[in-house]
Amino acid sequence: MADLAAIKPTAKPPVIDLVREAGVDVSDWSNYKGASPSKNPKYCYNWSFQKPGELVVALLFHEDLTIVGDDIVHDQNIRLRDGRLGGKGAAQWRKRSDELDANLQLAYRDGLPIRAIILDGAKRDHLDAESESSEVEKRYLDPEPWAVARYNMDTGDCVIVRGALPTSATDADDPEVEGFEGETRRLYILHRRREASIRRKKIQAALYENGGVLKCEVPRCGFDFVARYGEIGKEFAHVHHLKPLSEAPQEGRPILLKDLAIVCPNCHAMIHRGGQCRPLEELIPL
Repeated sequence: MADLAAIKPTAKPPVIDLVREAGVDVSDWSNYKGASPSKNPKYCYNWSFQKPGELVVALLFHEDLTIVGDDIVHDQNIRLRDGRLGGKGAAQWRKRSDELDANLQLAYRDGLPIRAIILDGAKRDHLDAESESSEVEKRYLDPEPWAVARYNMDTGDCVIVRGALPTSATDADDPEVEGFEGETRRLYILHRRREASIRRKKIQAALYENGGVLKCEVPRCGFDFVARYGEIGKEFAHVHHLKPLSEAPQEGRPILLKDLAIVCPNCHAMIHRGGQCRPLEELIPL
């Protein structure tokens, strides 16, 4: 049973210690003329941090957490839109909000886990221009990983769930997930997360080889997201495993760029329809 009281902070360690404990490099905090790296204003007031390609650290107020079913969730839109925030410190708030929003997008897009630093104290009312700055009284690094379960790129509506397994935005509608259940599915998603970097390298390699154009590699398709959708389609595509993942051992296997192909979601769905893994060259009839 989810228990909010169990993750309410009871002490106030420095932010730098919690960020370091989460696994983020804090060596640059020392590039500060003040007495202590922990008070470096470039970092100590931020709402989020990241370890590139591995995890995101997000600072979440305990009062913003709720219980949904058996889960503890943070269901808050943290974007400060339409000039809703004014008064003292508004520019700094907006900057930190934008950085947190960008890191949550990153976590959702690339399937990165969230390490949550839970805060307790008086939270500023961003709808009130005269409201005082937030006053954090206690903080705590939750040992349980969180994950972005849903994220709306247009509105910023975001749901972060404690204990959830992170999946990437493209994994969410990826037909290669079908057929994996229970523990096997969990291992599969963990394997996909470990190989996220090579998936990104495949996209970058395809862009380089094709002069900045990313097209579906299925013969007689060639769908180009940028040509169809403009900027929103930039660097988007599914990455298909030419060797079926269902045949891989539980511990995973080495993945090379030549083992992957850039495909559009339509072709990807047809490749795997009926639980098969059809050769690319046979997918679209002559």
